[in-house]
Amino acid sequence: MNCYDQMVRKGHSPNAITYTCILKACGQTRAITKGKQIHDEIVTRGGFLDKNPVLGSALVDMYAKCGMLAKAQDVHNELPERDVISWNALISGYVHQGQAQEALHCFQGMQREGLSPDNVTIICILKACGEMRALEKGKQIHETIVNKNLLCKDIVLGTALVDMYAKCNMLGQARQVLEDLYLRDVVSWSALISGYIQHGQCHEA
Repeated sequence: MNCYDQMVRKGHSPNAITYTCILKACGQTRAITKGKQIHDEIVTRGGFLDKNPVLGSALVDMYAKCGMLAKAQDVHNELPERDVISWNALISGYVHQGQAQEALHCFQGMQREGLSPDNVTIICILKACGEMRALEKGKQIHETIVNKNLLCKDIVLGTALVDMYAKCNMLGQARQVLEDLYLRDVVSWSALISGYIQHGQCHEA
């Protein structure tokens, strides 16, 4: 952010890439005041968001990471064009703030717009399903994963699936998913172990 301020002081005008990078920095550091200032600058450059959909996603992501989910939702609703990346930013924000129901609602909105979820979307929704114990929704997502062959070499997605079943007390299914994974690591094993412990099956853990 210091580099950005120095650049502006020297009279250089930020472009879409500059704004996207600085918004990412604001989100990572929770610098909401600076983020709002950048948002205001973008708005004053009328039509800037219309030409740069990636910039819109960066704005949604910044507000979401700063915990301002209502503002993130407002920005998202006003985007001239919404894509998987902007939806993911919003869904991820709701999941990380423990608002699983809102995340699922956004997922439904994304599907209504005809957009197909990618692995990032699915990982977030599996986490929401686990938090809500929404087993039936989780099973639907699992079917989507299988039909699209998304598990191949994606250990993060596989781990999210194990974790969802474990949180829903479907430990047999969680173990089967783990055993079927192309790759397993400490995180995927820990998801199953944690599930056994959470449900009082310490010997299995």
